[in-house]
Amino acid sequence: MSNLEIAALLGTQKTPPTITWPNPQLADIAKQLPPQNLLAQLALMTIYQRAGQKPLSLMAQQAALAEVKRPANSKQKKPLVYLLSSDGQDYLSTWLQLAAQANIVFPYALLPQLLTLGTQNKKWRLAIGTVAGTRGAWLAEQNSDWAWLTGAQIALDHPKLDDHWQTANAAARELLFERLRQHQPTQALVFLQHVWQEESAATRKTLLEKLLTHLTMADHDFLEQCLDDRSKVVKEVTIDLLARLPQSALQQRMQIRLAQHLNLKKGLIHKSLLVNAVETIDDALERDGLNPKAAEIKQGLGEKAQWLRDMVAVVSLDWLSDYYQMSPEAFVTAALKTDWAEAILSGLSTAAIRQQQQTWLTALLDVDSKKCQLPRFALFNTLSDSAKESYLLADIAKISKLNERASHLISWLYQTQTWLWSAKLTIVIMDVYQQLLASNQNSQLHYYLARCGDIKLVQQANQYPQQIVNAWLMRMEIVQAFT
Repeated sequence: MSNLEIAALLGTQKTPPTITWPNPQLADIAKQLPPQNLLAQLALMTIYQRAGQKPLSLMAQQAALAEVKRPANSKQKKPLVYLLSSDGQDYLSTWLQLAAQANIVFPYALLPQLLTLGTQNKKWRLAIGTVAGTRGAWLAEQNSDWAWLTGAQIALDHPKLDDHWQTANAAARELLFERLRQHQPTQALVFLQHVWQEESAATRKTLLEKLLTHLTMADHDFLEQCLDDRSKVVKEVTIDLLARLPQSALQQRMQIRLAQHLNLKKGLIHKSLLVNAVETIDDALERDGLNPKAAEIKQGLGEKAQWLRDMVAVVSLDWLSDYYQMSPEAFVTAALKTDWAEAILSGLSTAAIRQQQQTWLTALLDVDSKKCQLPRFALFNTLSDSAKESYLLADIAKISKLNERASHLISWLYQTQTWLWSAKLTIVIMDVYQQLLASNQNSQLHYYLARCGDIKLVQQANQYPQQIVNAWLMRMEIVQAFT
């Protein structure tokens, strides 16, 4: 806290404030203010700090370019102070998305707060770039902390895009690459190849992860070369991407290997799986991601179990069902009967998440065994929204006691990604919450009901707690303000 802030809060009767201005030009401006007006001096310092700290002189800067986007109207502006607060940021993404679709620019007075939010959390940066307008671009020129905004705003057909890619800071380049991958995936790959040899392992990893957007076989040959990268983290991302590509050479090589170590035995009625353990890792398997020094115990898995897990994690699940002539449910059941159950099911979980195979995801979520600790929340997050709801409704229907049902719901909702619920799921969770209220019990369910519940149910407001109804009304007002 500065001397000016302390003096403004506590007064100056005992100790007059000692004011040190950052430069002579600012001190000259301060002399023009009314004497002893601490609030005016504090306002001057605050404006200087928020508007930008890059220039060393206070000479007039070139004005921002004329705005091409439409200004927000009073209804659209109304919730923004709250949305920028820590409590309101759950709803901010909706406002930013609607504003981008309507070609609306963010109100100028609040732009510094919005840009600061983007600096603090990169998940907002692309969305901020679509609403910051020319005033935001001007502010980013004044403050190096906001320089990332150029990557979110520069036109993808700009004649000097290549120069910008070469000279921009890391945050701006990351945003530009993300946008290119969304709209011009081939060009993004070309840009990445141009700088690949020059970048640090951390930067290569960050950019490589963004190839997941619009990942196709057009990326295959480059990724195959990346298997020879000396960086462990880069190689891990490469394997993850190749394992998501149907018919990648990595998948096919690993399928041949797995078929040698996981055999099918057909009985009179049932099929069973026999494991022929992987004894050693040759150079080819090491290149494909298996660690020859995996002797340490990880998640209860020994060395050979880790190798089997990593093989299963890479193969195509469509191939697995076809080759072993077993449905996902039957294969999971057969795997549970082996001594290698945790290795196989752990690998299957990784493969199902990578390939977003809904039938495999649900089959693995249904596993109830003390043998295996599967990543249930990660599996659940990969389901479609409708599948999530079906699973959750069926899961809580098995629980009769109110407190256990509420605790179970909180556990799932806290550890999984949020989505907008259907009316059916909203009503079920609301019923649990209202029963808790009726028995004078506290619950965090109101938090999820407010943010995820179906806002169309606001028409039944007399039945629901006012706190939740108010949140639904605000969400509805945000949507209506743009229609």
